[in-house]
Amino acid sequence: MNTIQAHNVRVFRSEIPPEVHKTSDARRLKEACQQFESILFAQIWKKKMSNARAITGSDKERPWRQMEELAVEMASEELAKSGGFGLWKKLYDQMIVNVAAGMRQEVNEEDA
Repeated sequence: MNTIQAHNVRVFRSEIPPEVHKTSDARRLKEACQQFESILFAQIWKKKMSNARAITGSDKERPWRQMEELAVEMASEELAKSGGFGLWKKLYDQMIVNVAAGMRQEVNEEDA
């Protein structure tokens, strides 16, 4: 954490043990967050393309419309998997706390 983040009260901080990130729940969470970012980006991209076609008037005959949409979805998925815009990481960082809490609760129940 840099010096600016250390003094910013809005910065999200948590102490997550490294082994939590290696669990199957954490992997599923990461995948779900990346899929969410991919779907969101694909929807934004499709809407942007649709608006551009509406402005130019070229939306009438599009025999390859489904192929274009599939290409956008595939590109969005790869973009999210390769790091994306970082939205998936922010979601993951905030939600992994719940996975860690669940693990702590399981350990406490086993000890009791």
